[in-house]
This record gives sequence, C-alpha cells and structure tokens, in this order.
Amino acid sequence: MKTPAICLAVLALLLALPMAQAQTNAGQATAQKVSYSDPQLQKFANAYRAIVMLSREYAPRIKAAADIQEAEEINKEAQGKMIGAIEQAGLSKEQYQQIAGSLQSDPALLERVNKILQQGQQ
Repeated sequence: MKTPAICLAVLALLLALPMAQAQTNAGQATAQKVSYSDPQLQKFANAYRAIVMLSREYAPRIKAAADIQEAEEINKEAQGKMIGAIEQAGLSKEQYQQIAGSLQSDPALLERVNKILQQGQQ
C-alpha cells in the first residue's frame, strides 16, 4: 500500500497545526528550506507512523464523546501520546514540526519522506 503525498501532508499537519498555534511569528521562519539527513527523516517517518496509528485509535473515541469537554480531554490525551511517540522516535516536538512544515514547501523533501514510508511498508 502506497502512502499518497497528500495523505502524508494532511496527517503530518494533524499534529503540527495544534502545536503551531502556540508559536510566534519568529517560529514561522523555520519553514525555510532546510537540509535534513536520512537518519532525521527516518526518525520523522517512524514518528509519523506512530501518529497515524494513534490518530486511528483516537478519532473514533473523539467522535463518540458525549460532549465537547470529553472530546477535548480525549484529544489532549491523544496529543500527549503523539508527543511521546515523537520523542520515542528520537525527535523533539519542534524538530517534528519543522520537518512537517518543510514538507509543505519542498516537494523533493516530501518525495524523500514518501520513499522512506514506502520502504517501511514492504
């Protein structure tokens, strides 16, 4: 099964957007074109896979929540686990966000990450 580029970008932003709201305009400068090593991208791919799994686990729970407060609590729990997955993969939350942001503006980088993800599925 191949991971479409759009799917990668959307799901990567699933985590990146809520955290990015807390950043200042200075943090937006990190979206500049940056060079990433293959080991860094492998860590990103590992974190991304874990986040996708957590998203699949938590999305139905959030949808089935009795009210907004319960949904927010479940979402907060999911985000905590997602941050834990990023750190478990060997990246900081900020490093993950930086790579995810770079994917939006760098098609070559997106292609590299897609290849890593596809190799992991074989």
